[in-house]
Amino acid sequence: MLRAPTLPLTLTDPKALFGLDRSYTFLNHGSFGACPNAVLAAQDRSRREIEARPIELLGRKVESLLAPSRAAVAAFVGTDPAGLGFMVNATEGVNAALQSIAWKQGDEVLALDMLYNAVRKSVQRMHATHGITLREVETPSEGWCGEALAQLLIDAIAPNTRLVIIDHVTSPTAIIIDVARVIQTCRARGVLVLVDGAHAPGMLDLSIDALDADWYTANLHKWTCAPKGCGMLVTPPRHRETTHPLATSHHFELAYTKEFDWQGTRDITAWMHARTAIAFFEQFGWQQVREHNHALAVWAAEYLCDAWSVRALTDTGGASIGSMCPVRVPDATRASFASVEALQAALYDQERVEVPVIDWKGAWHVRVSAHLHTSTADIERLAEAMQAISR
Repeated sequence: MLRAPTLPLTLTDPKALFGLDRSYTFLNHGSFGACPNAVLAAQDRSRREIEARPIELLGRKVESLLAPSRAAVAAFVGTDPAGLGFMVNATEGVNAALQSIAWKQGDEVLALDMLYNAVRKSVQRMHATHGITLREVETPSEGWCGEALAQLLIDAIAPNTRLVIIDHVTSPTAIIIDVARVIQTCRARGVLVLVDGAHAPGMLDLSIDALDADWYTANLHKWTCAPKGCGMLVTPPRHRETTHPLATSHHFELAYTKEFDWQGTRDITAWMHARTAIAFFEQFGWQQVREHNHALAVWAAEYLCDAWSVRALTDTGGASIGSMCPVRVPDATRASFASVEALQAALYDQERVEVPVIDWKGAWHVRVSAHLHTSTADIERLAEAMQAISR
């Protein structure tokens, strides 16, 4: 077996920073994230302050309450605060961008077949109202490489391609895509590009304005560990006048951030404390946090491949993964279960291990996440659990 990795950060009890139940092994940070206790406590204080003076704080001071967090998030992801709109999640951002485009009958949306299913459904819904089509580029069943996947998408651009949607980090396969190449090509050909960066903030060192996509949407409750329901849509000046939140409210067409700030009577404390989450991990150094999580994810892939005697799914070692890694399910385990849902349920119900199991083109793999609360013992526990249920 491989030795435990040498990690950039050594903390006495990193799990104590989070409120996760220790009766089970949590390896699915990538789905909904995990918020530190200190950030949740700050959010709760803000909730109580707003409840004490709801008209003053939510009704009259919403912009001033959100401005510090917007500035902190913009600096963190490398963008202009004037083009950063808060929202619940990246899917909401995708829908806002889709509805801002003046579609013509026959326009095509192009994406890899690895796109997030909620995004797929969002485009399909637009077909009924605008007559647009979605074409998905077929990707390999294994041997994934972020640069090669970007090239597949570039090669598939057609004359009627109006919009390219590209994941910065793919959800089902956890691969980092070379989005800069895709954006550069799309800009040169007059094709719009929307980046779904759901997993990017906190996992990758971002400079969104330097990428110059037409829209960049992302979650902050995943790898940045903000409270649940914290996402953003970044829009450059050329599209701000035509990009609006999904709910049209009192501030329509007054200013980009003003529209997004006021979405009626909703809980804004998750957005307020995105900056609290950023500051929380800054105590360790964000570069060190990202390097720590990446090193643990790379080791996890190697360790599990060795423990289960399976081939790696990426052809670039750790270069194409960030803080998550895909690892094949052993054949012996797969033979014992009728579906990935049954296997995932067995891992949780029988072995108390929470990890997503994904059926990708007939092959099964687990998508393992690594953050500060993840330990090598958690990875070892998954290795044992998978072997136990196959027996």
